[in-house]
Amino acid sequence: MLGFWVLDVATEMEDGPVVWIWSIGEDGSRLIVKEPFTPIFYLTGGDLKEVYKCLEAYRELPISGFSMVERRLLGKPLKAVMVSSKTDELEELAEKLMRRCGAEGVFEADVRASSQFLLRRGLRPSSWYAVEASESKVVGGFRVYRASGDYQKLERVEAPALRVLAFDSFSLASRGTPKPEIDPVIVTSAVTDGGEERQFSGGEERLLREFISFVESYDPDVVVGFNTNRRLLPYMAERCRRLGFRLSIGRLGAEPRTSVYGHQSLQGRLNIDLYDLAEETPEIKLETLEEYSSYLGLKVEYDTIDEYDLAEAWSRERSRVLDYSMQRARGILEVYRAVSDYIFSLSEITGLPADHVLTAATGFRVENYLMGLAMEAGELVPPRGEATYTTYAGGVVMEPRAGLHEDVAVIDFKSMYPNIMMKYNISFDTLSVDGVHRTPNLPYSFKEEAGFIPRALKRLLEERERARSLADMHPEGSVERRVLEARQRALKVIANATYGYMGWTGARWYCREAAEATTAWGRETIRSAMEKAKELSLEIIYGDTDSLFVRDDPERIKSLLRWISEALGLEARVDRRYRRILFTEAKKRYGGLTIDGKIETVGLEIVRGDWSAIAKEAQLSALEAILKEGGEEALKRVRVTIKALREGRVPIKKLIIWKKLTKGLEEYEVAAPHVAVAKRMIEAGWDVKPGDLVGFIIMKGKGRLYEKAVPYFEADQSKVDVDYYIEKQVIPPVVRLISAVGIPERTLKSLASI
Repeated sequence: MLGFWVLDVATEMEDGPVVWIWSIGEDGSRLIVKEPFTPIFYLTGGDLKEVYKCLEAYRELPISGFSMVERRLLGKPLKAVMVSSKTDELEELAEKLMRRCGAEGVFEADVRASSQFLLRRGLRPSSWYAVEASESKVVGGFRVYRASGDYQKLERVEAPALRVLAFDSFSLASRGTPKPEIDPVIVTSAVTDGGEERQFSGGEERLLREFISFVESYDPDVVVGFNTNRRLLPYMAERCRRLGFRLSIGRLGAEPRTSVYGHQSLQGRLNIDLYDLAEETPEIKLETLEEYSSYLGLKVEYDTIDEYDLAEAWSRERSRVLDYSMQRARGILEVYRAVSDYIFSLSEITGLPADHVLTAATGFRVENYLMGLAMEAGELVPPRGEATYTTYAGGVVMEPRAGLHEDVAVIDFKSMYPNIMMKYNISFDTLSVDGVHRTPNLPYSFKEEAGFIPRALKRLLEERERARSLADMHPEGSVERRVLEARQRALKVIANATYGYMGWTGARWYCREAAEATTAWGRETIRSAMEKAKELSLEIIYGDTDSLFVRDDPERIKSLLRWISEALGLEARVDRRYRRILFTEAKKRYGGLTIDGKIETVGLEIVRGDWSAIAKEAQLSALEAILKEGGEEALKRVRVTIKALREGRVPIKKLIIWKKLTKGLEEYEVAAPHVAVAKRMIEAGWDVKPGDLVGFIIMKGKGRLYEKAVPYFEADQSKVDVDYYIEKQVIPPVVRLISAVGIPERTLKSLASI
C-alpha cells in the first residue's frame, strides 16, 4: 500500500483523461499518483429509450459508454442515461447529445473532470490516504505510481513537512499604476520556511530568470504571496513573455494558468494567495498585508511605502524599497504559518484544493461539500442557475435600551440556524404542502423523513464535536491540538454558512422557502426565549438574531438555559460577560467593556471602513472613557483631539477617508468624493476599477464636498479643511455615544470652536 498526502489534483489528456494526484509520500518524498478516469454526465427527460438508441448511433463521438440508471433529483426518484466520456470537455459534448437525441436535461456536465474524480472517489485534498499502487516511471524527477483499487483514508492529523516559499514583487510605473506592457519588475524577494532569504534586483530579465531558477532549485510545495492571483503572477508572466521567455515556476516547467474562481494554478504546487483570506475577514478594512498581520497579532515590522510613493522612493531611497520588499516576504511567510492549519482544514472539509478553497466564495465551498455527499447518495447535482433574488424577513433584532448598563451577560444560541434546520428537517427535498413541521406564519411545511441538508449538517456538527473532543486529549501547544482546533473552526464556518447557501440565488440547490423558513423558526425561537426570560424576571436589554443580552443573574440565566434545552431542544450558553456596555439608540450598534478588560464594539464607526482614522480614534477614546470613567472624561478627550486638529498635529494619514467603488464610474448618478477622486486618478494613469478602495482627503476651498476631495497622496497638510474633519468626522460618531449617557449634543458641538 502506498501512503500519501494529497497536495493538488489535475486532469491531463493521455490516451484519455488521466488524473494526476500531486502528493507527499509518508517518507517525505514528492510523488505523482496517476489514475485513468472517465468523467460522466447524465441525460434526462424525453423518451429515454429513444435517447439510448440515439446514443448508439453516435459512436464517432468521444463516448466510452452509456447506461440506463436510477438516481434521485431533489429527493425524487428519476431515471437517467449515464454517459461516460473520453474527453474532459463535457459541456460541449453533453449539449450536442441533448440536442441530437431529444433529451430534456443535462446533469453534472458542468462539474470539471478533476472535481468529479475527487467527489466520486471520496478523496479530499489536504488529507492522508493509502492505495494499492505500482511504480511505473519517473517524470521530471518525480516517482509516478499507477493506482488501483479504492483509496483508504488514514487517521493522521497533521500535514507533512511542506516546502514553502513566500515572495513579493514590486514594479516601477512610468505613470500611475504599473502596466505589464511597459513597466518593469524592479525587485522580487523570496523567503523559505527553511530560513533562506533571497532578493533579486538589477536588470529585469536577470532578476526574473534568477527568481525562476531559485523556485526550480528549491522546488516548493507551496508558493505563498499576497494578491498573487489578480496582480503579481499575471504581471510577472506578462513581463517574462515580453522579454522572450516563460515564468516557468510550476513543476515540470509549467507557467501559471488561470483556473477556476480566478485562481492562478501552478502545476504540482499550491499557490496560496493570502489576500483572498484577508478580503473575506470583516474586521479587515483596507485589505493590506500590514493590516492583516496586525489583525492576526503577529509581531512583524513594516516600513510601509504606499504604491503611490514607490517611484519616488526608488529614485531617492532605493535601499528602503529593497528592505520593504524583503519585510513583506517575511511577513507573508509569518501570516501563512498563522493560518495554514485553517486553510488545510477548510480544504479537507470542502473537498477543494487548498489554493482553490481561498479563491472560492463561501457558497462554492459549501456547495462542493454538498456535491460530494450528493454523489455518494445517488442524488444528481443540479446545473448552476441564477434565480431572481427576492427579499425575506431576517432574524429578530429588538430595539436596544439605549444607555450605559452594568453587569450584562450575552446568551448565545449555539449554531442556531444549523440546529433549527436539523430539528425541523428544513431542506429542498423535504418541502411539502402537508409536512409535519409547519413554519410559523409562513405557508411552508417539511416532511419527517431526514432531508439532504439536515443530514449534511448532522455530519458536519458531529465531525466538529469529534475534532473538539480529540483536541482536548492533546496538550496545549501540541501540533495535534493546534490542527484539530483549526479543523473544528473550519467545520463551524461551513455549517453556519449552509443556511445562507440555501438563500443564495447562484446555488445549485437554491431554495428560498427553506432559507425563509429557517429565519422564521429563528425569530420564533428568540421570541420564545425572551418570553421565558421575562417569566423568570430576567431583565432583557437587547436581542439580536441568535443572542440575548440580559442583566447578569447567574441563577436565573441557568434556569433559562435549562428551559431552552428542554423545551426548545436547542443549546445555548453564556458567550461573554460585560462589566459595562453602552447601547446607542440604533440597532446593532454598541460597545462594551468585558470582564477581562477588553473593549468590544459592533456597528460603530470604529469598525466601519468609510470613516477616517481620526474619527475612529476619537470614538474609541470616547467609548473607553465612558465605559471606564464617565461622560465628562469623554468630553475632555474630544477636546484634546479637536485642539490637535486645529494645530495641525494630526498625521495626514489619519485624515484619509476610504470608500469602495461598488460599480463603474459611469454608473454613479450622484457626484461623490470617492468617485470624483477615482476619475482624477484614472486621468493621472492609475488603474482604478469597481471593488477598489479609493482614499481621499477633504481640502479647504469653495464648492461641494466632491469638488474639495483630492487623492490622499496629493494632499497638503496645510490646506486640509480642519472644520470639515471636526464637524463631520470627529463630532458625529462621538455624539452617538454621549447622547446615550445623557450629555446633550449641543455640549459637544460647542467644543468645535476651540
